[in-house]
Amino acid sequence: MNHGKGFLAAALLGLCASAIAEDSTVTVGSTRYLTSVAGQSGDKSIRLKLTGTAMRTMWTFKVYSIASYVQEDAVVRTPEALASAAVPKKLCLTFERTVASADLAKSFREAVALNHPAPAFKAELDALAGYFEAHPVSQGNSIWLSSEPNAGFHCQLVGAPALALPNDKFAQAVWEVYLGPKNLGAAIKTGLTSRR
Repeated sequence: MNHGKGFLAAALLGLCASAIAEDSTVTVGSTRYLTSVAGQSGDKSIRLKLTGTAMRTMWTFKVYSIASYVQEDAVVRTPEALASAAVPKKLCLTFERTVASADLAKSFREAVALNHPAPAFKAELDALAGYFEAHPVSQGNSIWLSSEPNAGFHCQLVGAPALALPNDKFAQAVWEVYLGPKNLGAAIKTGLTSRR
């Protein structure tokens, strides 16, 4: 059974919405994120709660906003605990600008290498680069990054097929990009766990 597909399909029902009650959303940049979204873990319907939001910037330019979600009943007290938590969790990246596929792939390689130097996860990063090449991102697009125990990592540009990489360690490495010992910045790390 492919648990990842159901998990992602349900996730897409709770996308970064634009016409939701103000008290059930958090605004970051030009995007409003739901504070709770529906999900699926195996055959079980679950809820995922927003743990926080942040903005990824480069040279003072806004690149994408990020929302972090984790299974509602999960107890995660620190950023590192969220990164390593073996529970359903998701990151939603919504782009404030168009980013070239090659640049996006390079940034992921460099960010993962902060905690896992090359050639760690070369096959997974190559697959992710291929996915970005096949599905370029434009301003306003959202990408969901999903992790579920024993289902590995999923990446899905909204409106495109998902990429499934059945490697739980790679999923954790992606979360460590934002929440690990070496990460993309203190503001992102604290922002993504500001509501835990």
